[in-house]
Amino acid sequence: MANSMTPEQLKEKYQSFLKTEFTVFDLETSGLDPSRAEILEIAGIRLRGGEELARFEALIRPTRPIPPEVEKINGLNEIYLLVNGRPSNQVLIEFLSFINDSIIVGHNIKEFDWLFVLSHLKRHTLNAPQHKMIDTLELSRKLLSLPQYNLTAVARHFGHENRNAHRAMPDVEVNAKVFVNLMEQMLKINN
Repeated sequence: MANSMTPEQLKEKYQSFLKTEFTVFDLETSGLDPSRAEILEIAGIRLRGGEELARFEALIRPTRPIPPEVEKINGLNEIYLLVNGRPSNQVLIEFLSFINDSIIVGHNIKEFDWLFVLSHLKRHTLNAPQHKMIDTLELSRKLLSLPQYNLTAVARHFGHENRNAHRAMPDVEVNAKVFVNLMEQMLKINN
């Protein structure tokens, strides 16, 4: 089906991509279980096609101790977050307003990040919006042949460095580039 697209159809699809708004986002959390762990940091970049429109970044005040092994991974210190973070319900309301009706994009968002967002919305009795999603982990597995598909490996494949992995905004910045590269790769494959 995709390989049978005419050059005109392909050009139309690409023009549609350039007009569409996407929000690439990432979270840092205090653990792996959305029902128990907390969101500590959330960041997003809203794009139209590959052009950056806006950024969102917030630290969230934890309500429970952060395990030391988590701090070693993302460097988010409990004291720092208590001083500089804001309540998660406020941050989530602002984040939902930021993403608006854009298509949300992330690396493993269907199995991790979005589950945390939904769990926290439920905790705060906030309505969960319905969004179209593009998971760059799934997309990279479909389009690329790599030994690993973590964000750092996929970014490296496209010539991007992920120097500050496991912090929300640096991961988003890299994943926004990866997303655009994957979309371009998909169109190239369709030629």
